[in-house]
Amino acid sequence: MSTEAVAVIPEPAPAPSLEVVPDLPAEVTVAKIAAGVTSALVDAWGAIRARHPDVPEAVISMATGGRVSAVELAHFAPRRWKLREGDERHHEVFVTAESLADGAPKVFGYLVHEAVHAANEARGVNDCSASQYHNKEFRKTAEAMGLVQRPDVSEKWKKKYGFAGTELGDEAAKTYAKEIAALDKAMRATRTPDIFATRTRGGGGSKGGTTDDADTADAGGDGEAPTGKKEKEDRNYVKAVCQCEPPAVIRVSPKTLERRNIMCGDCKEKFAPEESG
Repeated sequence: MSTEAVAVIPEPAPAPSLEVVPDLPAEVTVAKIAAGVTSALVDAWGAIRARHPDVPEAVISMATGGRVSAVELAHFAPRRWKLREGDERHHEVFVTAESLADGAPKVFGYLVHEAVHAANEARGVNDCSASQYHNKEFRKTAEAMGLVQRPDVSEKWKKKYGFAGTELGDEAAKTYAKEIAALDKAMRATRTPDIFATRTRGGGGSKGGTTDDADTADAGGDGEAPTGKKEKEDRNYVKAVCQCEPPAVIRVSPKTLERRNIMCGDCKEKFAPEESG
């Protein structure tokens, strides 16, 4: 039985809103932004295959990951697409729109990660368990294709997910510099993460009617993938507020607040660390 493989991500699934680059060229309409990114991803996959013939053809797509983007940046699914004529089936490589916020070099690294799974699938090599542990077979192919272990991955995380926490190495980044630049040029917008915080309008609360709930408004931890169970380990969350009056308050890890643009659905402003005073 084949197992789908995903690249894990610690942040939760946001409710998206489109953040468009102001200097959008006249020849590129908003409606064509996603098509441009997908086209660049297709070209990138072709470049990977040109250097690694074991990587098979695949249907490349890009769209919102929705709730599933809480735990994955991209995925490879074998034999998901069937041609209208004949019985031939093709693999799927899906890149979430939310991952674009990480920048072109990292997104290209996610694509190479899925190419590793695709190459191993073509060889009949099992490189990932149902629990997403990336084994030594994955590591061997990943290193051959230019991936390295991210330096921020903890020993606990590696024990649970193996070699899953990868990024593009320096040499591979130089090799694919042209494709990364093309992908960066195509990424004219990102899907902005949005954390819904509950705020009560009107009286009743001694602090402006603010609901401060780490369970419902938490934006994720540092370096750990969600498991569906509450974590028992200590986490150093900080309070972040929007620009509403009174402001909505969320609790979030400092790393998540630094990496992600978390936007309030009401005032459309980004959450920022609460000033002490």
